[in-house]
Amino acid sequence: MNVRKISKYLIPAVIALVMSETFAQVKTPAGFDKPVFLVSETTPDLIYLQWFSKGDRPAPDFMPLRYEGDNPVEAKGVKAVMRSADTTFYSFFDTTVLKTARQQNLQYFMVQLDTNRLAGNSSSITLISPKGSRFWFVSTKAGKDSKMLGINLEWALNGNQTVQRIEIERSEHPDKDFSLLATLPADKTRFTDLEIKPDKVYYYRILAIAADNNQAIASNVIFSAAFNPQAPAPPWLVRSKRLKGGVSLQYRVSDAEAAGIRIYRNDGITPELRVVSDLLRPGDSLLISWVDTTGLLSGNTTYIFAAKTESSSFVESSFSELTYLRPIPEHPPKAPANFTAYEEDRKVVLHWENQENQSNIIAGYLLQRQSEGEGSAPLLPENGILKINSFTDDTAEPGKLYSYSLFSVDIDGNRSAEAAIAAIRTKKSLPIPPFALRAVSTEAGIQLEWGQVSYDGLSSINIYRYERGKAPVKLTSIPGESTEYADANTQAGMLYFYYLTTTHENGMESGASEEFSCRR
Repeated sequence: MNVRKISKYLIPAVIALVMSETFAQVKTPAGFDKPVFLVSETTPDLIYLQWFSKGDRPAPDFMPLRYEGDNPVEAKGVKAVMRSADTTFYSFFDTTVLKTARQQNLQYFMVQLDTNRLAGNSSSITLISPKGSRFWFVSTKAGKDSKMLGINLEWALNGNQTVQRIEIERSEHPDKDFSLLATLPADKTRFTDLEIKPDKVYYYRILAIAADNNQAIASNVIFSAAFNPQAPAPPWLVRSKRLKGGVSLQYRVSDAEAAGIRIYRNDGITPELRVVSDLLRPGDSLLISWVDTTGLLSGNTTYIFAAKTESSSFVESSFSELTYLRPIPEHPPKAPANFTAYEEDRKVVLHWENQENQSNIIAGYLLQRQSEGEGSAPLLPENGILKINSFTDDTAEPGKLYSYSLFSVDIDGNRSAEAAIAAIRTKKSLPIPPFALRAVSTEAGIQLEWGQVSYDGLSSINIYRYERGKAPVKLTSIPGESTEYADANTQAGMLYFYYLTTTHENGMESGASEEFSCRR
């Protein structure tokens, strides 16, 4: 790396240092997203290292440390914290170590800090090998490819040297077992290693073979771990269950590189899904269970749930199929309000406030009636529920006291713990007397006629007659549907007075009709 190339790191680093004050200290240090080493680069003037963390709990600061002998000490240089989407990068430029005595290998790690410089998570130790020919190699670099599963190697040679070819050696260890990976023309300065496994660290040495073929100059050891940019397969839902105040979900992952899944949920109002879980890692069965009983969910709301698989390379899948779930309400519905009863046309009319305006899970209402001396009984068959907020009871009998109990019923079949009560005593139903009574004298006697009487429970019509100065006498009772009667037991020249009444099936007699007089 030359000075010009360094500038592309230093400029955003300075900006990031200024912006680092915007990180809010809202988590305990131990709760920060875990840091992972990303890339390193060694030049004759400095060592550059970068770590990253993924998630919504980044550390606002960090401390780079380097082993000197057996003791870790804080490394001096320039550091920067940058965030992109849900990934936070921690960059460090060690500008002092290469100015000191040369060492075989250097070991670095970083510790996250909160705004009070309390220590949080630390990264694993990273081995850096600055040893190499400063005369032959100007810079070396290893880093993961951003578009495919591969590790990119880059190097720059001193232009004063004559090189026959370049050889790349690779190992899974930093200091042993290097084997030839590729042979390249002398003018090549870049190579991509595609024969790798994701998220595995590989170590490389670059050898410059001199033109006389008698000398092979090795670079310092560089290393990196590649990631697979291919999105993993989304998880699939095995089962879901409604719980009181929450839900339970179980997913299965099928991708070989799945590190785990994250659960997403909407707020019950908008369709936007937001992550609501940490990374949930699968067990040997590849099943992942998750229960949401945070108390934030309402039994009155249906929520949308989905999940994404995250690979070991931190690549997310698309969403799983959407799952719609509503928790079981923790409390029964409220009883209806403003429950009233009144009588109209010899029927009891009931009315109450519509609970569906306050809760969208109200399915209807359960109505029961109790009369004097009797137990409570449902008014609808088989405990059926009313879908509207009114009811007319046409089976109520006159002159009785009734008590009505009304319950709200939700779509889960739960009814309100208490009932709304309305009581009413129906009016007594008095029989109606006949009307339009007329009487005429005939050869056989006196003929009576009247308008037809009709009411529920009409049993008979009673005919009364009296003479002036005497008490009325009931002549007879005839069927209720009758509209005429012939009084043959009369004397010529006598003046008679008539009136009629009706009798109900319950034995109650109506008042008297208007009187009518007739002389024989």
